[in-house]
Amino acid sequence: MTVGGVICEFNPFHNGHRYLLQRMRQDGTDGIVACMSGSFTQRGEPAVFDKYVRTRAALQNGADIVIELPSIFACAGAERFAFGGVFLLSAMGCVDRLYFGSECGEIRLIQYTAEILSGKEFSAVLQDYIQSGETFAAAREKTVRSVAGDKAANILTNPNDILGTEYCKALLRLNSPIKPVCIRRSSVLHDSPLPNGSFASASFLRRELYQGNDISPFIPENTHQVVLASAQSLPKSSRMAALEGAMLYRLRMMSQNELRSLPDISEGLENRLYTAIQRGTSIEEILSLAKCKRYTLSRLQRCLLHALLGLTKSNTTLLPQYIRVLGFNKTGQRILRLCKQNASLPVITKHSQTSALSIDAKQQYALECRCDDIYALSGKNILPCGTSASAKMIVL
Repeated sequence: MTVGGVICEFNPFHNGHRYLLQRMRQDGTDGIVACMSGSFTQRGEPAVFDKYVRTRAALQNGADIVIELPSIFACAGAERFAFGGVFLLSAMGCVDRLYFGSECGEIRLIQYTAEILSGKEFSAVLQDYIQSGETFAAAREKTVRSVAGDKAANILTNPNDILGTEYCKALLRLNSPIKPVCIRRSSVLHDSPLPNGSFASASFLRRELYQGNDISPFIPENTHQVVLASAQSLPKSSRMAALEGAMLYRLRMMSQNELRSLPDISEGLENRLYTAIQRGTSIEEILSLAKCKRYTLSRLQRCLLHALLGLTKSNTTLLPQYIRVLGFNKTGQRILRLCKQNASLPVITKHSQTSALSIDAKQQYALECRCDDIYALSGKNILPCGTSASAKMIVL
């Protein structure tokens, strides 16, 4: 059985995602594992639909089993996001290939760029650019350009290629036998503001959903009903706006030392954030006051979300501690059996199994439940909290 993996958010699941899964099948993949972020995403925002709605959509449209990427990795920059997903897929012990979308469609070039980024020469030159005041992204691109030339550097200007490079870096770091495979992305580019036929970017679809518009032309027909039902609980502006009061309260209560303990806080960013928090009266204003050339908006958004969720640097020292299954179908059941035979981490399919976890694993699981509880406050209808609300599983 050839098993392919994909690291994803499916926020929301759309026709482009279905196309990716279909291409995986066409490539000879017998079973598909989706390692999916849970309640919160890499942008530092709550997912538009909860993880079980997104799991069901994935299983109905090509995925066979969905496992959860813990929030400490899901709500992170590209490097940690990619590493967490690759680590979990490798830990399953049964995944043969890792698939991802790509603007360039050249897997050898992506792998070569990953090798450059993993080398000692890269690290030395990178620090020189960073010390000159460049953002990390700009410093990384200039470093690769100076070390490996324009073709490799241009990879780092494309969002999907950047993630693909990080996936390949993680595979190298883990010495994983998983083979990376890229599928060229063409119809609609990442974050495209306009659709193209039946294809639209996830960011476009999220805006449409929050504005109360119909997105049915851009999502698989078998998900229309569940999307329509789930859209009824969406707040008018966004789920993030629904959490604004809680986030402002949390931020105003934090000292500079507490801000310093957040992931991705370095180089005195806590001081800039602290000043912005004291002056700003909304999340948008705080972000505007804190944003500058050195600190990107997405990084700042993640910092504020980390504060709300109670994530700290100490959480980032832990690798994923378990494989949590969110749902599966009949083929996924076969993959699950393979996983249980070969996995290097505990496999969790129900809450009662967490009692046998290590102390670190229990702490990571409790942190995920807390994230789910906070997410439950982000819709029109407040959902129940507690481990019972966080321990569902979708079986098709």
